[in-house]
Amino acid sequence: MFFVQQTNGQSISEGINYLELDKFANAGKVFKTLASSKPSGENYYYLGYYYMNVEELDSAKMQFEKGIAQDAKYGLNYVGLGSLLLQKGNKTGAKEQFELAKKMTKSKNADVFFRIGEAYIAHAGNTDPVEAVTNADMAVKLNKNLADAFVVIGDAALLKLDGTTAANNYDKALALNANLLKTHIRLGNLFLRSKNLPAARDKYNEAITANASYSPAYRQLAELYYLAKQYPKAIENMEKYISLADRNPSTMFRYAGFLILVGKHKEAMDILATLKQHYSNGAIYNRLMAYGSYETQQCSQGMDYINKFFTLAKPEAVIAADYEYLGKLQMCTGKDTTEAIKNIVKASEIDSNKVEILKDLAQKFGDAKKPAAAIQMREAYISKAGSKVTTNDHFYLGVAYFQTGNFVKAESLFQTVVTELAKKDPTNLLGYQWLAKAKAKQDVEGTAGTAEETYQKFFDMAAAETDTKKADSYKRELLTGYYYMAVLNLKKYKSITKAHEYANKMLAIDPQNKAAKQVLSFTQSDLESKPAAGTGTSKPASTGTKPAPKTPQGKPK
Repeated sequence: MFFVQQTNGQSISEGINYLELDKFANAGKVFKTLASSKPSGENYYYLGYYYMNVEELDSAKMQFEKGIAQDAKYGLNYVGLGSLLLQKGNKTGAKEQFELAKKMTKSKNADVFFRIGEAYIAHAGNTDPVEAVTNADMAVKLNKNLADAFVVIGDAALLKLDGTTAANNYDKALALNANLLKTHIRLGNLFLRSKNLPAARDKYNEAITANASYSPAYRQLAELYYLAKQYPKAIENMEKYISLADRNPSTMFRYAGFLILVGKHKEAMDILATLKQHYSNGAIYNRLMAYGSYETQQCSQGMDYINKFFTLAKPEAVIAADYEYLGKLQMCTGKDTTEAIKNIVKASEIDSNKVEILKDLAQKFGDAKKPAAAIQMREAYISKAGSKVTTNDHFYLGVAYFQTGNFVKAESLFQTVVTELAKKDPTNLLGYQWLAKAKAKQDVEGTAGTAEETYQKFFDMAAAETDTKKADSYKRELLTGYYYMAVLNLKKYKSITKAHEYANKMLAIDPQNKAAKQVLSFTQSDLESKPAAGTGTSKPASTGTKPAPKTPQGKPK
């Protein structure tokens, strides 16, 4: 978007003011009337300038050429043509036009230098802050009261991340012209960049105090409240902006993008559908449609849009969220999970705030019984989250490894859980419960006793539990543990007494438990004459419980 100034001639000033207020239809009427009623180099230039603002570049070029034909010595039309070339990345051609503008005005026209400076900061991807400052400085030398030139110098400084110089020049502009309300917006934006939201809000409100119909201030307040996570106020101010500005494709496109940000995806998609003929070949349109499609469960459609976005977008314009949604859509459409994970990890590498996505998706994969994918996501999260990593992260990673059959890795992680819980939640049995399970899974024949000590610790802690609800939640795992110990006593220790003791404990929990009754069917002499319960198979006899009981109450903190 171009930045505008007040000029001589009330009607031109009125048209430019409409442009600054995003009232493009009104601005168009003013400039078209001027050009048709009084054709001149100046009037054709401002009509072309209007067309640049509404992104009708062919029409803009036509008006600048008409202006040159009308008055070859009016320099701003050459600046207009140069700006169009700059927007297309033709810096050499643009400079030729700018030099021609200077030549035609004998390098004595401050507006020519100002507009050249403005052009060098107006087109994302084709900016040159050095050239912008050089030309704006020359404009100031020719007209020390040209406030807009100081705005250009400030904007150029901001492109170089020099906020101090930017603020100083905005202040100079405001000192020269207190009615230059866009300067309040620029200063507010500086505070917004530094996360000083109260100061930014004050600057935007200063513009509103000066002119309650100044729509850009409401647009920026909407962004501010979005950053503050005050979404109702954000939407309220964006709707105020829309009510004051024109409801043309440009403002509605901006509104749709904002609705995507605040989670109003269905509303955004409805608006974007009406703008397809205007923006469907633009990268941003396809980005928004991809995001909205995913959030409204239209994943196949979203995949088409995200692929088109990456085809259209310049590499430097791709942001972390683009890789995030590419990965999400790849998963949603059943594409290569490994590639999807790579893209989401890439998003977290670009923007550290995206690291929590890895955790969220790890949980989703775990819930969907896709442990291999859950492991990839959880390990990526743990490697990047630093101090945010919790005991829960180690626990769920251990569960995922357990589910894939990697019991050695699971044991290591559950040991970490036990150690961490001992420090902050010593009565929580979850670590011991799963540590015992992982160890038991490695004792395939039930003779090594790898889980014996851990199960005993689990039994002791469960017996000490005074909370009835928690105690009940341990019963299923107690059955598994008691059976493990019963088989161990039959096979390793040859103790029918201890084996029966554990079998009776099982029956106290579940009187019809078949595995317990099988153990009780053995006598001491049987241990010498026939295989003990569970022998001859890689798995112990069923305890009558599900092989993978759900996590009981008391998750680690």
